[in-house]
Amino acid sequence: MSYSIGEFARLCGITATTLRAWQRRYGLLKPQRTDGGHRLYNDDDIQQALKILDWVKKGVPISQVKPLLARPGVRLTDNWLTLQEKMLQRLNEGKIEALRQLIYDAGREYPRPELVTKVLRPLRSKVSANVPAMLTLREILDGIIISYTSFCLEGDRRAPGDNYLITGWHLTDPCEIWLEALCRTGQGHRIDVLPASPVALAPEIFPDRKWLLVTSGKVSAARKKQLALWQQQVTSLDIIPL
Repeated sequence: MSYSIGEFARLCGITATTLRAWQRRYGLLKPQRTDGGHRLYNDDDIQQALKILDWVKKGVPISQVKPLLARPGVRLTDNWLTLQEKMLQRLNEGKIEALRQLIYDAGREYPRPELVTKVLRPLRSKVSANVPAMLTLREILDGIIISYTSFCLEGDRRAPGDNYLITGWHLTDPCEIWLEALCRTGQGHRIDVLPASPVALAPEIFPDRKWLLVTSGKVSAARKKQLALWQQQVTSLDIIPL
C-alpha cells in the first residue's frame, strides 16, 4: 500500500518536516516518487521509520542512526543529557540565537513529545533556582520555547485538523501550557493557546472547540464536579495532569 507524506507522517506519529529532514540530511528512508515528484511511502517504510523512532526516542542523535539500523543488537544508549548540556552551555554563555537554532533543529529531528520530556523540561529545572541570574536565564529559555511552539502551531494551521483550545487550570507555571501544546504539534490538530491560566474559565463560550486543560496538583471533588459540568457543555474537554 502507498501513502503520501502526510498520511505516512500521521501513521508514524512524526511530522512531515521531520521526515524530510531525515531523508535530505541523513539519507534515512528512500520513498518512491510520483510522476509529479511527490513522495510515496509503503509498509516497509513504516517499519523502517518505527525502527528509527526507537533509536531517537532513546536519545540517539539522528545523525548516528543510519549505521545502527544494520546492527539491531547494539545496546541502546541515552544521549538526551548531552543535548541538554549543549543547550545549557549556550544559555549560560548568552548565545541566544545559537540556543534558538539548536532547539529548532532538535524539533525537526526528534519527536516533539520526547524533546519536551527528555530535554526541555529537565533543562528548565536546571535554571529554576530563585536567584536573579537563574530567573533571567529561565525567562530567556521560556521565550524561545514559546516562540518555537508558536512557529509549529502556525505551521499546523496550513492543513486541515481538529480545532483545539489549550490553557492552564489551577496551574502555577504557564510555560507548561506551551510545552503541552508543543507535544501535540504535527499531529493533525489546529491549536490555539490561552497563554495564562484565567482567574475564571468559561469553556462553554466556545462549545464547538475541543478543550485541553493543563493542571497541577490534586484534582479535588469540587474540581471534578466542575469538569463534569463543562464536559456537558462543550464538544470535548480533557485534563492534562502534570
